[in-house]
Amino acid sequence: MKYLKYLPIIFLFLPFMVFAEENLTISSVEKVGVEGYTEEITTPTIENDTIKLNIKMYDVNDSITYKITINNNSDNDCYIDVNNMIEDSSSYIDYNLSLVGDYNEFKSKSNRELLLKITYSNAVDNSLLNINNISFNASNSIKINVSTSSTPIEEEKIVNPKTTDYSDIITLICIAAVISFVAIIFLNKDINKSTLVILAFLLIPVVYAASTWNLNVDATIEIAYRPTLNETVRGLSKDNDCMVKYDGEVTDQVGVTKTAENVYFDKCVNQRHVIFAGFCWQVFRTTETGGTKLVYNGEVVDGKCESTRGDHIGIVGTEIRYLNDLEATAVDLSEEYLYGSTFTYDKTNKTFKLIDTSLGTWSDSTYESLLGKFTCMSKSDTCTKLYNVNSYGDDKIAFTSSYRIDNTNYAQIGTSPFNGSDRSPALAGYMFNKVYNYQWKFVNGGTYYKFADSVTYNDGYYTLSGNKYDIRSMASGMVKNYHYTCWNSSGECNNVAYVFQTSSTEAYYILLSNGETITDALDGMLFGDDVNKYNSSIKAIIDAWYSQELSKYSNYFEDTVFCNSRNILAIAGWNPDGGDTAKSRTIEFKNSNPFRRDISCTNAIDQFSLSNNKAKLKYPVALMAEEENYNLSPSDTLESPTLALVSTNFDWWTMSPYYFLNMGMYMNGVNANGTSSVTATYSVDGVRPVISLKTNSVVLSGNGSEESPWKIK
Repeated sequence: MKYLKYLPIIFLFLPFMVFAEENLTISSVEKVGVEGYTEEITTPTIENDTIKLNIKMYDVNDSITYKITINNNSDNDCYIDVNNMIEDSSSYIDYNLSLVGDYNEFKSKSNRELLLKITYSNAVDNSLLNINNISFNASNSIKINVSTSSTPIEEEKIVNPKTTDYSDIITLICIAAVISFVAIIFLNKDINKSTLVILAFLLIPVVYAASTWNLNVDATIEIAYRPTLNETVRGLSKDNDCMVKYDGEVTDQVGVTKTAENVYFDKCVNQRHVIFAGFCWQVFRTTETGGTKLVYNGEVVDGKCESTRGDHIGIVGTEIRYLNDLEATAVDLSEEYLYGSTFTYDKTNKTFKLIDTSLGTWSDSTYESLLGKFTCMSKSDTCTKLYNVNSYGDDKIAFTSSYRIDNTNYAQIGTSPFNGSDRSPALAGYMFNKVYNYQWKFVNGGTYYKFADSVTYNDGYYTLSGNKYDIRSMASGMVKNYHYTCWNSSGECNNVAYVFQTSSTEAYYILLSNGETITDALDGMLFGDDVNKYNSSIKAIIDAWYSQELSKYSNYFEDTVFCNSRNILAIAGWNPDGGDTAKSRTIEFKNSNPFRRDISCTNAIDQFSLSNNKAKLKYPVALMAEEENYNLSPSDTLESPTLALVSTNFDWWTMSPYYFLNMGMYMNGVNANGTSSVTATYSVDGVRPVISLKTNSVVLSGNGSEESPWKIK
């Protein structure tokens, strides 16, 4: 036959002219991974070779990954093309498809696994924020090309796989075949019909071999809107009387005191439970900057924050003891010990381990380098009892706070003194600098001492000056404004005493040196820009706890103000211009007004924050202010419990100074029943850290109850 001379051209295509039976099916689809808070509304199904998905996502980068198994039931090998296999029809969703295994061969009578990852990639715009959820139907948006061919994959391609789009090659072959067919006709004008039929029949499998099989995924993806914790809490004010709008002055940003517009106090805080970072918390107020303040409330038990939880392991401050008539945990540090800037703790073995260590010996010339540090009182970096070096006692002795790992009430991380001593107004500070420890002297009326209302200082000596008065009795009214004395009759001394309070037979005073006056001492303790140098004992414990437990969540916290208000209402005998030394409350701070609800914090040195160089926090955590506690009370009386924070069964600290008495520094605290308390700074009370979550902290689930706390993303 005449067409036989064209058979060599046809034989070029014979390797592709074998019928490739298309018989590929989906056998299973399985969820294998979730990132963020993606939820499956229904279990995936397979209908007519289409995977049906129904997914809900909440935030950018939420994702879900499925493993899809497809079967090659045909007698032919296939190639799976992993290039350009995604047709993305949604601007909010990204798809990623990959083969399990680093080769693209799909042998006959076998199966292959693919991983499909679906990611929420773009946040909805503001116009959609009030919609409960937004649905995107990604119907048939994923097409996986599986090309069939009778040509086996060569071994070297399996070892060194090359991803190739075989559909383009097959298309070119088909085009070449068609051109050849036309050429045959053109060169043989007299070709008969039977020849044309045979040639056409031979070309059919070439065209068929170029077909592809599509994996279709019909995905309905809901982008659900979840309210923030701040929105949820503020929204409660519309439904009940618990959330009360505060309209006074507030300082929630460094240097910004203003009339509050967005602050709500939760007077039913016992009904406002949150699970965050694996711990229970209680909401007690919103911030002007859109955040939400929470107070620590223990560890989660079975997904709940119930008040029936028992004790847990925490950092426990040891009891008060005495050494050389010095209160608190005063210890002799004159030997060489190992000191650390902070520590970690092991709850299982009940041990502490010092961090950033160096050797040191306490003395008049070295003590400042050791203040605020921790030691095991040995040269070891590990111990079961840890000491925080708090303040100066003398050339050998330091006031310290000591700790062990032991059982403590569930609602606190442990217990601690606020500071290791109560002997100075400086120890009202969450941080402090210069400490002037008070002393006392018995004056029985037998010896005259020269007093004066001012002093001069020359060549290392103080000389009493101004108005002078010889006094031998501390009876009421005798000292008047003659506060300076050398405790002699000459009126000259190296260190001068400043008397701030007297009783009938005793004088309470601080010693001044190197030309200092009472004004210098007050600046160093309470008023100076450099007043925040050393950590209080309680801050040191909170910082170490945060570093171990919360540091990986730092992006969730807002930089708000924690107020250690050292505003003074009355200064009594500390006033050199006639202060009353007979008054027992020698310094009264802002919160000594028992009905104070003003949460402003006007002194820059009291505005503890990450961004305030005058009161700089290392971590965004501190304590509640007593003013905040007052605002949780349902009435203007201290006898009424706050309702809120009564579940501790233990007294716990706020960071608010109350007053300085002749016998020491006292802070505000909260009693076990929720009422306000007043406690000496060296006392051991509960530690309940406070954090402030950013405005975008989302509530994932729960209703705020003990049994179903709000869970925060």
